[in-house]
Amino acid sequence: MYIIAEIGINFNNSIEYCYKLIDSSVNAGCHAAKFQLFSAKNMYPKSAGNLDWDGGKGKYSYDIYDGVKRFELPKEWIDKLIIYCNKRGIDFLVSVFDIEGVDFIASKGIKRIKLPSYAITYHPLIEAASRTGLPLIMSSGGSTLAELEEAVRIVQKYHNNLSILHCSIQYPTALNDVNMGILETISKAFPEVEIGYSDHTKEISDAPIQAVYMGASMIEKHITLDKEMKGPDHFFALEPHELRVMVKDINQALEDKKSKKFHIRNDIYGNSAKVCHGHEKYLRDFAFVSMFAKIPIAKGEVIKIEDIAILRPGQKKRGIDPKYIKLFINNHVVAKKDIGFEDPITWEVIL
Repeated sequence: MYIIAEIGINFNNSIEYCYKLIDSSVNAGCHAAKFQLFSAKNMYPKSAGNLDWDGGKGKYSYDIYDGVKRFELPKEWIDKLIIYCNKRGIDFLVSVFDIEGVDFIASKGIKRIKLPSYAITYHPLIEAASRTGLPLIMSSGGSTLAELEEAVRIVQKYHNNLSILHCSIQYPTALNDVNMGILETISKAFPEVEIGYSDHTKEISDAPIQAVYMGASMIEKHITLDKEMKGPDHFFALEPHELRVMVKDINQALEDKKSKKFHIRNDIYGNSAKVCHGHEKYLRDFAFVSMFAKIPIAKGEVIKIEDIAILRPGQKKRGIDPKYIKLFINNHVVAKKDIGFEDPITWEVIL
């Protein structure tokens, strides 16, 4: 069992908080402390709009681009965090969101790379991460089985050291929306890969325990120093004492599974279909990456690959999935309509 403490953006712009969260992960018995490496410029258009967020204790709103910029992990901290993790005897792990991030983090001598659910159709990113030869972990929330299969086959062109995490892209996820039966579907579809579960429920260990019973060998959970801290991911994350409980419960679940003293909860098993379920549709539309124009492109002009940005839409209309980016390599695609700066590049404007 490999347990990942997802620090993510919950360090609130403080490297001291990073160290404290790493300490919490170690003290609980986790195997990895995970961060997220992204930049606003490579994640959302500046015109992505506003996000209204329910933080558990109250609602607040912020400009998406500016908000994401505030959550960036400074690259100059990475070496310090790796050194601190090594000192504490825990793996340093990071989710990367763009090719620039892959190139940067692969140069740091890390053991694995993690890709978020929102990258499942971002084939150039999957390819770049796979080319490093490093073991790869992919979350799979909000995607279809066909999309997941395409991603898996890209990785397997380079190596077979792949782990797939079932999760739901809903924050927090209700227990009856976990659909843990999808773990079975993934396991049957890809028997050659390791399966795991990334938990976004508010409960401490209900879902992770069920994941263990159903064969997960990797569990990921968001952590925080204090649920009352400001930020979108604190209120459903585990505080240090709760993290210790979860790790203890997971270890007990492993023993129960060996002795066959367990039962599968129907409410958590849910639906086994690997599709984008209704509660995931909003964030799929909001955050699965697609193509946008880096510059204005006039009707009749060739759309060059260097004029395309791969970004999350936010409140904007989605563009074409980046898995089709190779269509633009040989300068054969012409804009049928004017395309403005940061406008989505859709099928309607090229066909």
